[in-house]
Amino acid sequence: MEWRLLPCDPRRIEAVSAAYNLPPAIARLLVLRGLDDEEAIHTFFSPSLSRLPDPLSIKDMGQAVDRILKAIKDKERIAVFGDYDADGVTATALLIRFLRPFAPHLDFYIPHRVREGYGLSIDALTTLKKSGVSLVITVDCGISNHQELDHAGDLGLEVIVTDHHQISKKGLPPAWAVINPRRVDCPFPFKDLAGVGVAFYLVIALRQAMEQAGLFPEGKPNLKAFLDLVALGTIADVVPLLGVNRILVREGLEVLSRSPQPGLAALKEISGIETEKPLSAYDIAFRLAPRINALGRVDSADDGVRLLLAEALDPARDLARRMDRENTRRQSLEQKMLEEIEEILRRRPELSEKRALVLGSETWHRGVLGLVASKLAERFSKPVFLFSIEGETAHGSGRSVEGFHLFKGLEALDECLIGYGGHEAAAGAALKSQDLALFAEALEDLVRRTLPEGLKDLYLTVEGEVPFSALTREIAPYLPWMAPFGEKNPEPLLVSRGVKILSLRLVGKGHLKVKLEQGGILLEGIAFGRGEEGLKQGDVVDLAYHPFFSNYNGSQKLELRLRDIRPA
Repeated sequence: MEWRLLPCDPRRIEAVSAAYNLPPAIARLLVLRGLDDEEAIHTFFSPSLSRLPDPLSIKDMGQAVDRILKAIKDKERIAVFGDYDADGVTATALLIRFLRPFAPHLDFYIPHRVREGYGLSIDALTTLKKSGVSLVITVDCGISNHQELDHAGDLGLEVIVTDHHQISKKGLPPAWAVINPRRVDCPFPFKDLAGVGVAFYLVIALRQAMEQAGLFPEGKPNLKAFLDLVALGTIADVVPLLGVNRILVREGLEVLSRSPQPGLAALKEISGIETEKPLSAYDIAFRLAPRINALGRVDSADDGVRLLLAEALDPARDLARRMDRENTRRQSLEQKMLEEIEEILRRRPELSEKRALVLGSETWHRGVLGLVASKLAERFSKPVFLFSIEGETAHGSGRSVEGFHLFKGLEALDECLIGYGGHEAAAGAALKSQDLALFAEALEDLVRRTLPEGLKDLYLTVEGEVPFSALTREIAPYLPWMAPFGEKNPEPLLVSRGVKILSLRLVGKGHLKVKLEQGGILLEGIAFGRGEEGLKQGDVVDLAYHPFFSNYNGSQKLELRLRDIRPA
């Protein structure tokens, strides 16, 4: 695989290094992340809650707060309507946890992915109205539900929409209030909040108003205690970990590491995370979030909310064990689907020439479409849309690659679709099963017109080339301050050349552990799944790697997670 060094203006690197007294290697990493002014750099290294923008600068926030306070005062029945992924589940639990002491007639509703589909539905709204609900607050959904919200109005059901998804060309839906930072008329300075982040901002605004109304006779609640849920949902939804999100996640990881909440304690326990260990974004993305997501993917997500609201450890452990079982089932479904697609690609080699891959099957489980599409998009470096064909309707999930905005693509093809929603990199859509081939042809044509030269071949993008001396003296001391890593703030991917292999051995299931030396500096590295590299002691190699700190016997040790190894 080719290595490509990201271009970066040396004058900007020099200016940032000199202005803020930073090592040139760190200045380069900051500039590559778009951080080159004092405010941005200070916020990056010191992400304080005091730097959060005013919640009332979000359009419609004031009228939403007023309506919720009226519902509390009049003892109305309120329902929080969430989504079935980890972002929606954490956002639902967040609002319930905050509002329940003041609104005893409070419940939640999360649709079943297969039976009801994403977002609001006419049947669900009708059911809520019949149960006595007069106010619905959506989290992580609702922005594209124009028809359903028209129906809510006909029922006399008032709805506050809180969402973070892209707003379609239809405009805003007819709701009492629409809280979404992506509104073109919204002055809120940060547009990339997750659904749980938008819900948290509603809670901040509610606490301000409730304090003024004298609803906290024993003192106002400390909202920092809610940041465990915010960090979990934000990382799970793969939104940029910069700006406001970085503040919320950095603080939230500290809360989550020591979280007294029984549900989160049980979830960490079943995920094999040590109680006293500080949590990382990696722990959430690959251990906690998949278990929460698994419920909504293969069954009902309601138990995910119940887990996060649990007040005792034993019932929380029961729910966590169920999550773990469903996650195992999800992995099995995903693997089976991947094998089926690989067989299709073997039978139909012409698909490899397509700029976009669109496939559908009556046997594929709707809950794992997005996961498989993500793996295929990364593997083939092209947009992928996979559909579960259910009678006359096909429900699909798509993932894209850099250079093709998937949501805008669906907007351009909306005549083929029953409905759609999502982001630049991920989206969902429904269409008539008979129109699947038409959609595949239209998407292919659109990708070819958007990217006439085609998508770039797969290559490894590296951020810098450094000797071990610069790594240990300049970069390593800043690594803890650059975390948490995630979308738009990736783990630094670096290259060092002319490194000598002192020893190597196999560990675990085919992983390669190596001791390395360059310029008298010794480091250890691990290459996951690369046990058959054909390397030997004494070889001199070039390395592409992520530097990281491992925890061993209570102390931290700098190591390298090797991405690629080649002869020097």
